[in-house]
Amino acid sequence: MRRKIGKGLALALLFLAGALSALPASWLSWPVARLSDRHWDVNEAKGTLWNGSAQLVYLGPSGEVQTMSPLAWQWLPRALLSGLLVWHVDSAGQPGLVQLGFGKQEARGLAVSLPVAALANLSKTWQAARLGGELQLNIPQLARQGKTISGNAQVLWRGASTPLTTALPFGSYQLDLSGTPQGLSLNLSTLEGPLMLNGQGSWPANGAFNMAGTADSPPDKYDALKPLMLMLGQPSGPTSVSWQSKTGM
Repeated sequence: MRRKIGKGLALALLFLAGALSALPASWLSWPVARLSDRHWDVNEAKGTLWNGSAQLVYLGPSGEVQTMSPLAWQWLPRALLSGLLVWHVDSAGQPGLVQLGFGKQEARGLAVSLPVAALANLSKTWQAARLGGELQLNIPQLARQGKTISGNAQVLWRGASTPLTTALPFGSYQLDLSGTPQGLSLNLSTLEGPLMLNGQGSWPANGAFNMAGTADSPPDKYDALKPLMLMLGQPSGPTSVSWQSKTGM
């Protein structure tokens, strides 16, 4: 009896997956727009949810459109026998894997570039600064099961710029994300540039993003960087400020 029930469930899953996989890739536009509160949309969608390609675009508040690196995916139907939905994902030539299961999600080997505005949107202060530059998201391996997150990822911000300073670019930075039993731990460090940003924080599963740190400037660059630094936080020394950022998950 159990064997028959198991076979019946497997056939039902295969039928459902087949029906879903026949949907055109353009169908992704609706859930992406809904889940991102219409900040993101899908462009140049080709193929189906089974085997296709598309490019995510960020829709700015003033109507500007900024593109992310293109994605292509291929569904692996055999994974259904293990109760999983698995796709091979190619992000700008980098092969990776996305796996969805009951209570667990995992991404491996993904590397994508995206607009700085997408991250700046997490904070009204960052958004007001009209930040520029390029973001690169690298996910060697990152998985979530319940509230526990394992693995790590990095976000690189290169050629950071803003109209608030003449010191351009004012730096390049790296945000390291590490999984914990409660969510993500965050560490921000400076790779290069006159504005030295450092910070630590956390992002609990189903919780609030919370990060704090300092921004420091060489004395000879402080006058040029001062407007940006005072927007970031409160003075904590002759050429430094303390900052804090919070937002919802």
